[in-house]
Amino acid sequence: MNKNECQHALSHANQELAGLRLDKFLCKKFDISFALAQKLIREKKVKVNGARVDSAYKIKDADQVEIFSDLKNRRENQKQRTKISTAKMQKFLSWIIFEDENLIALDKPSGLATQGGSGIDVSVDDFLFHQNSIIPKHEARSTKHEKWQLVHRLDKDTSGILLIAKNAKSTEFLTEAFKNKTIKKTYLALVYGIPKKSHGIINIPLRKKIQGKNEKVSPDFEEGKEAITEFKVLKSFTDYSLLELKPLTGRTHQLRVHCKEIGHPIINDVKYGGKKVLRKDISDRLCLHAHEIKIGKLKIKTKLPELFKYWF
Repeated sequence: MNKNECQHALSHANQELAGLRLDKFLCKKFDISFALAQKLIREKKVKVNGARVDSAYKIKDADQVEIFSDLKNRRENQKQRTKISTAKMQKFLSWIIFEDENLIALDKPSGLATQGGSGIDVSVDDFLFHQNSIIPKHEARSTKHEKWQLVHRLDKDTSGILLIAKNAKSTEFLTEAFKNKTIKKTYLALVYGIPKKSHGIINIPLRKKIQGKNEKVSPDFEEGKEAITEFKVLKSFTDYSLLELKPLTGRTHQLRVHCKEIGHPIINDVKYGGKKVLRKDISDRLCLHAHEIKIGKLKIKTKLPELFKYWF
């Protein structure tokens, strides 16, 4: 930890907050957003009783919770969001393909980051921050304004379905559903080469490593986390194929690394496939799209991006 991180926030849980998930506890106790709470946990900046736990950990009334980060600066960074114009906000809202009282499904375009970071001009999280700062005029001042929250992520260059919770209850439900793997996702990908098998299961544990300012995921059969993907070849062409991918786990860059590990990296995924997968004649973007999602009986599907329309 650096010197700034040593200036940390410490809190003892109390009976009133006992039973909350760790991420929800951080929001209430330290007055931070749900997205920041989850980010701090992912960054391993949070300890409970001296140990790191995941976001689903249920707080006990005697727990000691520490955040090893400068919360004042993190809060200031949250406030200094990219200004969103009315035109940009209308564009964002036009990407909504499903909405009810609890959730929104966004058809995120390739090139738009889910959350902010180094080199990111604007993200989905910035749009949500802007939306949450506007309390509809028809709401009484005494009415609690429920905030829209991210509950999962898509890579910046991956397009497709991104779920947003519209209230605290659905935030907790969807977060638990992703953790318990009851939400089913289907992706489409154009990959380099032609797989020998028409379908199968890729079971290769993965481990995320930070290399400088970048993160990269690699196979690791000793310390990696379980990662399983079902694949099916939908069509094959001269030197590339269209695959249907169903991740049974939700690891960072799982589909990209799994495709690479079976010898068929995703077209234009230079990070994992190298220069050989560059195909500007096919597209100028990563050829991966989150096409469908199922939550119980609810099924949401995007329209096919221009990239994939030719193949269907």
